[in-house]
Amino acid sequence: MTITGQSSVRDTQNDASLIEFIARKVMNGMATTALVRIVAVNGDTVDVEPLVHQIDGAGVAVPHGTIHNLPFFTLRAGPAAIRAVPVVGDIGMASFCHSDTSSVRATKDAAPPPSRRRFDWADGLYLGGFLGPTATTWIDVQDGQVEVKATTIKLTGAVEIAGDTQITGSLTVSEDITSSGAITATGEVTGNGKALSTHTHGGVTAGTATTGPPS
Repeated sequence: MTITGQSSVRDTQNDASLIEFIARKVMNGMATTALVRIVAVNGDTVDVEPLVHQIDGAGVAVPHGTIHNLPFFTLRAGPAAIRAVPVVGDIGMASFCHSDTSSVRATKDAAPPPSRRRFDWADGLYLGGFLGPTATTWIDVQDGQVEVKATTIKLTGAVEIAGDTQITGSLTVSEDITSSGAITATGEVTGNGKALSTHTHGGVTAGTATTGPPS
């Protein structure tokens, strides 16, 4: 089996070339950012594989191994969060920290680094959302407008709607509805099995008498 190193012929020509090669080797050992693909999702972390291969001294591509348990980004403000849980096959960016982050990740508090490693693959964070397929579920926020596209939208808790809201598709409500404004329907309105526009009243008597309940 032939093993090819990282150096080329020009790296051994003189002392300056040798020093430059050593400097490049040190720099190449520093993980900064990388384009990666998710190969596993583990709760709040993901396993990823770098997509840009390594190159040896002869120009032969050498794939990276898997980087395990990178926390993925969630937009947070205290206990509030907007979560888009990654799936296997997603492409994103991994960013790698200056120092060993394992103690901070374990305690979620300030702590000294348990080792002196620097810019290591193990201290990565995953930021997703690059080079993905066409989205079929989204929240689109533009000036004065928010559009939500999903097969099912579930709202839990009290919901307050202020301003014009357009709903395309069916709407099922399992709690009471209170409106301080008028309710207008271009289609039929049905209550307790009675159609608003077509039901009849019995027990009608001429004069000041009132009608009976809907029939």
